[in-house]
Amino acid sequence: MKAVLKILFACIVAGAWYHLNGKEEAPVAIILLILILAVSFIRMPKYQDPATRDAYRQKIQEARERRIAIEKKQKEEKILLKKQQKEEEDFRKQQLKSKLKL
Repeated sequence: MKAVLKILFACIVAGAWYHLNGKEEAPVAIILLILILAVSFIRMPKYQDPATRDAYRQKIQEARERRIAIEKKQKEEKILLKKQQKEEEDFRKQQLKSKLKL
């Protein structure tokens, strides 16, 4: 309903401008219509409570720290897995060498 009233108001103002100034001012009336519509539909930024903003920042910071911790654990697990695979490979090689010596 508010949108309809905003559009109606813009049309009335532009129509009045056109009616009062004649055909020569038609482009100005159209520009006026577009300008009024743009201004009426732009939403102004709302006031943010500093406590709410700080809580949001803290939440983002904690999420970032969790993500970094998870990435670090994954890296450590990859390194440990590679180390275990290398140890197993070395063990198999030694077993194979010992079998070949017999």
